[in-house]
Amino acid sequence: LLETFAQFEVQTASLKLFANRISQGGVLAICEFIRMNKRADAIQELHLSHNEIDDESALELMRTLHTERPRYPPHRVIDESGDSVGVPVWLRLNHNWVRDPDAVRRSAEHAGISVCPARDRNACGTTRCCRQECPLVHLHSFNTQACR
Repeated sequence: LLETFAQFEVQTASLKLFANRISQGGVLAICEFIRMNKRADAIQELHLSHNEIDDESALELMRTLHTERPRYPPHRVIDESGDSVGVPVWLRLNHNWVRDPDAVRRSAEHAGISVCPARDRNACGTTRCCRQECPLVHLHSFNTQACR
């Protein structure tokens, strides 16, 4: 499916693949799709909750988004004027097989990947972030992981 999307340069603003038993191989396919689909606009929302994604796969996904700068973080039009603003990728990775979410977040930040935990849904969401400088990703509910 992702190969076809990339081949035809399908605009994929929101990719909702939650509860699909996606593991490392699936994440690597998503990463390849992100790298291949260069002429399409950036993905704004990536919903991968309730899968089988582990620590390294979650980190690899963030690394891939980071290597695709300046396409990421994406920009969204904010009003009728056509002005746009950078907004973090809304990356849902909760209820996966991540054993140490804090370590994954620290590793990402150590690699220069800016992360917002989006704890306050009134301040952060799919169209806004509370931080002055736009981070690469929002990781809402990332600490909530499934028990294996």
